[in-house]
Amino acid sequence: MLKYGKNIVFNPTKLDPLNIDIQSVELVPKKAKVLEIGCATGFIGEFLIKNKGCYVVGVEIGRVEAKEARGKLNKVIEGDIEDPKILGLVNDRFDVVFASAIIEHLKDPWVALRNWKRFLNKDGFLIITTSNIAHWSMRLQLLKGKFNYQEYGILDNTHLRFFTTQTFKKLINDCGYEIELFSMDPVGGGLPKVSKFLSIFFPNLFAYQMLIKARPKS
Repeated sequence: MLKYGKNIVFNPTKLDPLNIDIQSVELVPKKAKVLEIGCATGFIGEFLIKNKGCYVVGVEIGRVEAKEARGKLNKVIEGDIEDPKILGLVNDRFDVVFASAIIEHLKDPWVALRNWKRFLNKDGFLIITTSNIAHWSMRLQLLKGKFNYQEYGILDNTHLRFFTTQTFKKLINDCGYEIELFSMDPVGGGLPKVSKFLSIFFPNLFAYQMLIKARPKS
């Protein structure tokens, strides 16, 4: 499912500054060498190349999406990042491993995150995002006795794993990373103005999506 619809052009000027993708790309240094895991059609990587002068290698499991991404990124590896054969094709080291809205789709994110450390250079870091299953909209659905999968969103029908703010942080720590930054996007999921304010006091309730910047522990 395409995040911003067909023929995506990532345009930050049309999005709220707290949008998770805007927050993510702002953390990528200029001219960085980036491995984007789950690059989709390449819309984020294309932005990084054109606006930050980055070199971007994408990994994408979807054949159609990978084909489109090849016209935008420096290199695209088509396949499942959890497949050892695909892991072996990533034979370089990067300043940034960028994994936006990916871990919820993985069979074993613990193994995957440990493996990704091999892709980082000495001073490299991980930028990773995921949705928050404890968001107020999900709690409301559960109160109604519902847990209905959807085409896109927290209950995307391709999601295999679910995280809260606490379990997301624990995942990253348990996999051998030191968290430098935790942030969240409170504007998704409805009531953006109210959620922005209340997320200051109740982050686990009003974080729609979550972001972590982390480095491998020394």
